[in-house]
Amino acid sequence: MSWLAALYHGRRVVWRMSGQLCRVRQDVENGHSGLKGPRGDGSGRCVTTQGPLRRLEKTGGMDAAAPAWQILEYRGRTGLEMLQADWQGLYAEMTLRTSFHAYDVQLAFVDHLMEAPDKLRCLALTDGQRVRAICLLETKVYRRLGLALRVWRLPHMPHSVVCDVLCPEDEARRELIPALVHHLLREPEGHRLFYLGPLPEDSRLWDGLRHLDHGRHCVDTAEGMHVVDCSKPLDELVPGLSKKSRTSLRKSRQKLDSLPGARFVTATSDTELGAEFETFLDLEASGWKGAQGSSIRLRPKCTDFFDALSRLHAAGDRCEINALYAEGRCIASELCVRTGSEYTALKIAYDESYSRVAPGLLLVSHTVERCCQDPGILRLNWVGASAWERRWHPDVVTLRRAYVGLGRWSGRPLIALLRFRLGPARHVARWLRRERDRLKRRRADLQSSR
Repeated sequence: MSWLAALYHGRRVVWRMSGQLCRVRQDVENGHSGLKGPRGDGSGRCVTTQGPLRRLEKTGGMDAAAPAWQILEYRGRTGLEMLQADWQGLYAEMTLRTSFHAYDVQLAFVDHLMEAPDKLRCLALTDGQRVRAICLLETKVYRRLGLALRVWRLPHMPHSVVCDVLCPEDEARRELIPALVHHLLREPEGHRLFYLGPLPEDSRLWDGLRHLDHGRHCVDTAEGMHVVDCSKPLDELVPGLSKKSRTSLRKSRQKLDSLPGARFVTATSDTELGAEFETFLDLEASGWKGAQGSSIRLRPKCTDFFDALSRLHAAGDRCEINALYAEGRCIASELCVRTGSEYTALKIAYDESYSRVAPGLLLVSHTVERCCQDPGILRLNWVGASAWERRWHPDVVTLRRAYVGLGRWSGRPLIALLRFRLGPARHVARWLRRERDRLKRRRADLQSSR
């Protein structure tokens, strides 16, 4: 027997499918069902595939205690509605969750912001007993390497740097990537890449990459995210500010105290949130964002999405709006969401005519103080890494993203090109930009000296 045949037969002994492939296609138009049980009611299209290959012991035996991981797929908005009960159960199990994990927020994104909601893929990972994880995928065009590539990616919510799946930090999260890739390789539908993330680098989801073919995926580091440890008392955070920042904050508070009717407001009830949300939209549109046309008020679809977000009520989580009033008007407003032990500050707006008071700085300081005084809040998330946040010396959460090639023949070459583009080519491009800027400065200095 040749070495190639021995290798082939050896792999058959070491690896074995965890179950037989079962594929059922179901169209909404004809209402026919090929599934047994509650999922096969004819209300959506479903594709079911087995989980990824499983490594066996050297004896060749199957681990009877191991879950039979399987992917169930549902399509479009109807498919998402079919997973509502499972979604809400998983959402309640997650200890570290954001507002974008909430079912109503995902539904609002599909209704108002998703470019092709009819192509939405809802992939549910089951262990043979119940749904353990849910991953939504939308189709996008990814422009890299001078090419326009169709990719599957997690929905990217506005004003969020993290794109996550719905799954607690347990064994199911580690098994999700191999199962998703195994399913997408069988059903790529003309898409060349699977784009995953950005996600924190310590997420268990990345453990699944170790089970993939190294030649079919690559990993890249994304922009970080600033968070504040609110388990510390405020007295430990304020001294960490620079002397200049503490002086600026003290002077701004003195100027605010001189204004009549200065007060902070936190809206939590539905009635209060409705009024404060409209005030926030008007305040944001009155500044430079309104002049550039990037405010929420000037984008109707984005307005509808954030309106749904402001009415969030799921597992005790809710939206809150912190506002600063003076002289009978709102001079700063911040849209926030409380989910579990995390407090997320999504957007802030302020009245530019009161810039001498620094209302934005005062409102951020008030939010930090509230979070530190609330024992139920452990972390304040600023959803980004802006320069103004660094004065608080926040912790930086490193984010990662991954690319998985789905093409049968193009997968490996495409990943190899991406590795070059994200590695050596990126370093060369950054070096060229630095040299260009240095030459520009040198030329400017020579001209000014003449």
